[in-house]
Amino acid sequence: MAAEMKNRFRQQGVTLVELILTIVIVGILSSIAYPKFSQYLQQSRRSEAHSALIQIANLQEQFFLQKQRYASLSELGLKTFPDNSHTTENDYYRITVTVASASFRLTAMATNTQIHDTECQLFTLAQDGSRDSSSHERCW
Repeated sequence: MAAEMKNRFRQQGVTLVELILTIVIVGILSSIAYPKFSQYLQQSRRSEAHSALIQIANLQEQFFLQKQRYASLSELGLKTFPDNSHTTENDYYRITVTVASASFRLTAMATNTQIHDTECQLFTLAQDGSRDSSSHERCW
């Protein structure tokens, strides 16, 4: 009978120590994983700048074939701001264009949360296909 009573009052749940230990382990794993995840997100968002620059360069070449000159972003039919800049689809980059008589240079600069991507904040693409970035070759 005493054995039955002992089993009856056996602990059914978690202790405070077990709970705190679990929270500490989750906290440590999160502190390791979050910076890597943020870095991965920043790197994946760079493709938005790449694709926008290539798309606008294609529009520039089409415009050049028709008018024998390169155009501003608004002439290409893109939504622009008063400073004649255009933002990418998710507002991670602001694109500007410098137009000369027979050349253009597109520049994409990081904005909003992408500004924390200190390795690759600036991308450029010229009419001859030359590419450049703010600091690293691997950015393109």
